[in-house]
Amino acid sequence: MKIRYIFLYFLLTLLSVGCYDDKGNNDYRLLNTIEVEPFGEDSYPSAAFGDTIRYHSVLRFASGTGEGMRLTYEWTFAGKRIGEQPDLFWIVDTVAADNVILRVTDEETGLVYSKHKPLRIESPYKSRGWVILTEKNGKSSLNFIREMIVNYVMDELGVSLVLENQVFPDIYKEINGEDLGTGPVEVSEHLSTVAPGAILVLQEGNPGGVDIDGNTFKRDIYLQETFVNQQFPQDFHPVKATWMHWLDVIENQDGRLFTRLKYTDNLFNSGYFITEPVMAGEDEVRGHLLDCDWKAGYTLVHDRGTKEKPQNRLAALFDCKSFWGTSYVGRADILPEPDGGWPANFVPLTDMGEHELIYFRGRADWSTGYFFMIVKTPDGRYLQQTFELDRADEKLSYAPGSLAVTEMPAGFDYENSLLYMLVSDTYLVLAQGADLYYYNYQSPEDGIKPYWHFGSPVKGIVAAVGGQPQIGCALENGQFVILNARAMKNRPENMRLYWQTAPDVNLGEVVSLIYKTSSQF
Repeated sequence: MKIRYIFLYFLLTLLSVGCYDDKGNNDYRLLNTIEVEPFGEDSYPSAAFGDTIRYHSVLRFASGTGEGMRLTYEWTFAGKRIGEQPDLFWIVDTVAADNVILRVTDEETGLVYSKHKPLRIESPYKSRGWVILTEKNGKSSLNFIREMIVNYVMDELGVSLVLENQVFPDIYKEINGEDLGTGPVEVSEHLSTVAPGAILVLQEGNPGGVDIDGNTFKRDIYLQETFVNQQFPQDFHPVKATWMHWLDVIENQDGRLFTRLKYTDNLFNSGYFITEPVMAGEDEVRGHLLDCDWKAGYTLVHDRGTKEKPQNRLAALFDCKSFWGTSYVGRADILPEPDGGWPANFVPLTDMGEHELIYFRGRADWSTGYFFMIVKTPDGRYLQQTFELDRADEKLSYAPGSLAVTEMPAGFDYENSLLYMLVSDTYLVLAQGADLYYYNYQSPEDGIKPYWHFGSPVKGIVAAVGGQPQIGCALENGQFVILNARAMKNRPENMRLYWQTAPDVNLGEVVSLIYKTSSQF
C-alpha cells in the first residue's frame, strides 16, 4: 500500500510541474524552466538623463542551454518599454525612480520569467564635475563638464579611471533662457552637510553676483538681495568669496570683508551680509581670503590692515561653536605666537615684515588645519613654510614640531606661474605657459620636474575633491584637459592623460573654475 501512495505522489508531481500539454494533442513534454539571474550588479543604482545603461542578461536553465527554445525579451522602466534584446543598451530619456524589469517569455508555453533592479534617474547636472567661468563674446559664460566614470581599471600605480565626460557649454543661459551677465570675476561653491550645494558667480557688470542651484543650474537669487536693505555697499567690487558652515565672507577689492551669519544651515541664503568691519581686538582685519578647508572651524586671512595701520600677517575668522553652545562665529583673531618662539629662518606669521606672500593653501581634518605657503624674501629667495593649527573652541595653537621652513629650488619664476597644491598628496603643480610641472615639497632636493605639455597656455588649475586624484586644466584656447595626478613622480607619460574636450570645443576665455561636488563627499 505504501509503495502505491509513493508512486501516485511522484506521478502527480510530474504532471503538475514537470510537463505541459502541447495544445491538447496529448503529447506531454518535460518543462525546461528558466531562472533569470540578477543583472547590473556591478553598476550604480542611479544614473542621469542622457547616460547609457548597459545590462547583460544571464539565464539559468533547468536542463541544458535552452537551445531550440523560442524566447522573447522585454525590458521596461517606469512603464515604458526600453529594450527587446537579450542585453539592454538604453540611452536614458526619462527622469524617474522605479525598477528596470526584464521579462523573458517562453513562446511555446506562455510562461514568463522575470527579474528587476531598482534604478533612480536624475538630472545630469546633479553630478560631480568641473564648472568653468569664462568670458565669451563680451559676456559671462558658465560651463559644466559632468564627470562620467564608466570604468575603474588597475594599472601598476593603482586605480585609474575611464571617463566619458559630458560637456554642457553656457549651461546657465541654456537652463535659464537669459544671459548670466558681464564682467566675470570668480565662481565658488557653497558646501553644506545638509544642503545639496549651490554656486555663486561674482561679476563686475550687470546684474552683479548670481547665486545658482548646484543641482539644476537654475538661478536662485541675485547677490544684491543677500545684503541688508538689498543694497551693495559703497564701492563694492567683490573679488573672492568663502563659504563655511555658519559664516560666509566676501572679499572686496580694497580688502574689506563683508560677513553673513546664517540663521539655519538648511538654507544657504538664510541671513544677510553686513558692512560692519571685521575686528581683531581694536584692529580692523582687511586683506585677502586664503584657500582653506571650512571643516577646520575657521578660515585664514592675509591681513594687510588699513591705510592708517598697515599689516602683513595672518588672521583667523572663526566659524565654530563650543561644546556648551557658545558661538564664536564671526570672531576674528591674529594667529598666535608659538611656544618657544619661531624656528630659525621661519618667517613669523604674526608679522611677515618685508616678506611677500606668493601662495597659500590649506586642508583640514576637522579641528586641525594643515597649511602650505610660499613667501619671497627681500633678497629674492623663495621659502616654503608648512604648519599645523589645532583649534580648541576659538583658541588656536601650533601642533608640536609642525613649523617647518625650506628654501625652494632656485631658477623658477614662481610669481608668474599658476600654482596649485594637491591636498591629496605632497605635490605642488606649477603651470608656466603651456607647460605643467610638479614639485614634491617634502623632497625639495628632487627639484621641479616637467609633467605635461599642452597645445595652449594654462589659465586655470583645479583638482577633484573627495575622489580619484585628477587635475583639471583650463587652457587659453578654450579647451579643458584632465590629467591623472596619482604618483606623479613615477607615472609614465603615456599614463598621464585622462580626458580632454573635443578639438572643436571653445569654452571661452578662462576666468575661474572649481570642481563641483554638490556636497557629495
